[in-house]
Amino acid sequence: PASGRVSYRPEFEGDALVQLNGLPEAGFDALVERVAVLVLEPWDAAVIPPANDPAYRRTVFGAGYGLLSFRVDEASKVIRIFDIL
Repeated sequence: PASGRVSYRPEFEGDALVQLNGLPEAGFDALVERVAVLVLEPWDAAVIPPANDPAYRRTVFGAGYGLLSFRVDEASKVIRIFDIL
């Protein structure tokens, strides 16, 4: 990228693929907006307790529409989204 920042690639896995189908349109749009930010700033999310592994993160999206859980795969520069509530 022109800014020199590394961009990560988002991948939806397992349950998250199924959960995408149940989102209302406004929730889906909010999710897409949040993921667009996360591909540039994957560490801009809270570490998931109780394991406190920094690769596992959770963040809200939209105006409280939902919760997005993902794992940052630093080696392949991929954000693996595994849960959407």
